[in-house]
Amino acid sequence: MSGAVGSGPQGARTAFAVGGGSTRGDRGTGESGRGGDGGRNGDSGRVVATETGRSTAHDERFGRMVGRSPAMQTVFDMLGKAAPSDATILLEGETGTGKEVSAEAIHKGSPRRDKPFLVVDCGAMPPNLLESELFGHERGAFTGAISSRQGVFEAANGGTVFLDEIGELSIDLQPKLLRVLERREVRRVGTNNHVPVNVRLIAATNKSLREHVAAHKFRSDLYYRLAVVEVKLPPLRERAGDLPLLVDHIVRNLSAVDETTLSVVRSTQFLGALAQHNWPGNIRELRNYLERCVALRDFQAPKAADMISASPESAVNIGQPLREAREGWVSAFEKRYLEELLRVHENRVSAAARAAGVDRIYFYRLLWKHGLRTREPSMREPDDVA
Repeated sequence: MSGAVGSGPQGARTAFAVGGGSTRGDRGTGESGRGGDGGRNGDSGRVVATETGRSTAHDERFGRMVGRSPAMQTVFDMLGKAAPSDATILLEGETGTGKEVSAEAIHKGSPRRDKPFLVVDCGAMPPNLLESELFGHERGAFTGAISSRQGVFEAANGGTVFLDEIGELSIDLQPKLLRVLERREVRRVGTNNHVPVNVRLIAATNKSLREHVAAHKFRSDLYYRLAVVEVKLPPLRERAGDLPLLVDHIVRNLSAVDETTLSVVRSTQFLGALAQHNWPGNIRELRNYLERCVALRDFQAPKAADMISASPESAVNIGQPLREAREGWVSAFEKRYLEELLRVHENRVSAAARAAGVDRIYFYRLLWKHGLRTREPSMREPDDVA
């Protein structure tokens, strides 16, 4: 299934015109750097899928993703086979492993490639706004609804909808999404009329939906409808053999990179130092680190001081169930990360967002999510005001 971008909250959706640009900066971190041929010629070097649906074997690319490790070859083969179909795909993986880049590659390898590719982050807005974003609303449906508007599913006719952080979808919205999957129709907020839609759905999560189902936080029927094809993207620490290929690919896509820089980042000493790092932020962290190295002409190995850490006492609470303790720690870490990043960059949101490797509007939404901002972001807001 697919969907398209309507006229909802600024920054909540992204329309992708194939061959004409790249996806959102906040999620386009999978295996490519900014600029260069990462967006323009991302499919070069790999036949994503033939007309029979068969992907090429032992290739180092799938869309803008690169990798020659067995784990990534398995991922490429699965995505290459699934792309030409209309099957709903669930991508699971840690933050920064390239879920949106994978979704983009699936779309570009499908018959829907010439239609919109729309992205909605289910964790970036409260349920009432997300419902309107997904399904649209009629004029007067709620306070502030001064005109009718389409939701992403209705607006992206013939294309692909990518729902990121699907695990954050509220229990009240889950049956409405299930209806879209089963009956191929949506109902705008404020009306009883149902509108048919023709979209393909790709969903992604950095959590285990199976655990959410077991904890009664996610509907089992919706999970099975989403996981028609389930693909798990490996973390960087499990594909260390891909580091030389990734480093070369990312650095080449940075602007103004000379041969001296390339020789340094390709050296055994530099690559060996990178291999010693655990890369908890995965490809996104690697890309940000390499961009900083090139910008500052400083190719020192990653230092533990570059990461925000918590003491064992604050990181672990054995009085809680594992799932609750983990979710609480992640939330606390995210808020602390945002606060520290803003402090370092003197409350300049654009600079902080660039350092975090995310889009400015998405960064605003994270601030709002953690109570560090009291209102919804606007595209017209000054870039340097937190």
